[in-house]
Amino acid sequence: MKRSVVVILALGIVAAGAIGSGLWYAEQQSLAAKPDVQAAGDMLVKREFLSRIDRVDYYSAGPVLYVYTGVDDGGRVAYVWVQGGQPVMKQYASDGLSAAQAIKAAAAAGLPLVQVIHAVPGLTEPGASGPGDPPGSGLQRRVLWELFGLTRQGAYEYVYVDFHTGAVVRTYLLES
Repeated sequence: MKRSVVVILALGIVAAGAIGSGLWYAEQQSLAAKPDVQAAGDMLVKREFLSRIDRVDYYSAGPVLYVYTGVDDGGRVAYVWVQGGQPVMKQYASDGLSAAQAIKAAAAAGLPLVQVIHAVPGLTEPGASGPGDPPGSGLQRRVLWELFGLTRQGAYEYVYVDFHTGAVVRTYLLES
């Protein structure tokens, strides 16, 4: 009986993760087809922020931004955040943690996700310490990894990890 419950619970978690992954994939496909997203990508290439764009993500935990991941003329992988059709900031991937390293940092802090649905580089408002914090007096933005996925208990959780230090900045557990 106990084994059956564990198997059913595990299958439920896998099914929920598959649904979440499918929804995220569909969102990414429709995102790339939006004219404003394409126009901003063209502008980034024209203004030489990136020479090639590999993916576009939507980040909404602070300011609503599109995150373009690509390669610049020097062959370096970079992230460029765009808000209102204009570039806000560029960050080289080599200056901080990779998505895999951010996931390991979250696990080391006791926040393991059994399935990561997405990992998106994000920005805070200027002067804010984390997503949802009010803007502070400083002008600097903080670069974060937004990790979204399933916990062992089958709940969805957002975990925000500092891009440079690997410190967990904030978590949000979604109640069902």
